[in-house]
Amino acid sequence: MNPLRPLIRLLPVLLAFTATPRAATPPAFEEIRKIDVHSHLFEDAPVFHDLFRRLNLRTVNVCVPGGDGHLATMDRVARHLYRIEPTLYPFTATFDVTGHAAPDYAAKVIAWLDAAFAGGAVAVKIWKEVGIGIRDESGRFVLPDDPRFDPIYAHLARRGKPLHAHLAEPIDAWLPLDPASPHHGYYSTNPQWHLHGKPEFPSHAAIIAARDNILRKHPTLVVLAAHLGSLEHDLDGIARRLEAFPNLQIEVAARTRNLTRHPPERVRALFARFPDRILYGLDSGWKPHLREQPPTDRQRQAHATQLEVRYRADFAYYAGQGEILHSGRKTEALGLPRETLERFFHGNAERLLRLPEAWAGR
Repeated sequence: MNPLRPLIRLLPVLLAFTATPRAATPPAFEEIRKIDVHSHLFEDAPVFHDLFRRLNLRTVNVCVPGGDGHLATMDRVARHLYRIEPTLYPFTATFDVTGHAAPDYAAKVIAWLDAAFAGGAVAVKIWKEVGIGIRDESGRFVLPDDPRFDPIYAHLARRGKPLHAHLAEPIDAWLPLDPASPHHGYYSTNPQWHLHGKPEFPSHAAIIAARDNILRKHPTLVVLAAHLGSLEHDLDGIARRLEAFPNLQIEVAARTRNLTRHPPERVRALFARFPDRILYGLDSGWKPHLREQPPTDRQRQAHATQLEVRYRADFAYYAGQGEILHSGRKTEALGLPRETLERFFHGNAERLLRLPEAWAGR
């Protein structure tokens, strides 16, 4: 065996670490077109339309989940927003996961999704309920690579529609509650998703392996892995999978705060190695159909204000320079070069989701 072979294999990684370019002068926030590929905004409200136009941003409305009984409502609102503001609100469909035991399940899902595509859907979402939520007839958890989903995945591959996959959870879900974790607030208030001490649930590794198995079984299916592919703790694991699966993409929704906890040079290296494979997202939710009372104009404005604060904070991390504050912690901004920012914030989404490069109002 050639003793230099291990070093040769590491060469691309070493080069990425030592040659990650930095922006000379950060661009202005409004200057860069932005596409939030992971949003849940289900109301026709002018305050949101005006906000996105002003910020030079559009949002992909993601319908999810597929098992809480509100699928038809989300589909109706997402289609309505797309009809009235098609350049601001492209949308991602989802599908029912409760009827998976029926013999005609796949055929019904495919018919539903084809109707969604005819209505403008650009992708299809599958959520963490597959893996740690729904169970089969024998009581076992249904994993995302279950054969009953294969005809659906194959159909998406034929139609050229990406599978937007939120599968598994952060590794913190399987660990004891830790106040220092960026996910402590979520799991302390949503204990149903905190899986530590619940051995009946599949492990984090088992669900990630099932997601990877989808890519092996369907090599032409494009998978957009939500939330850094639930590997926000493991940049090397992300890189290995991007190398192994050419059709895998990742997005950063709700995980920018995780990236800020990694050494900035390692995050820059990931962007330098895979500038065409990482997409921007925020994962903010506005679902009036789940409220007991309709929201007020004041509540709508408060949500719009919060959105702008979060979008600007994320942009400062990726495009800015020096020490900044993100999610209440000091961190070093990445200062990504202009070309990388253009791909990350809009170019990769335009290509992957087949969106026009320009939209109304700009």
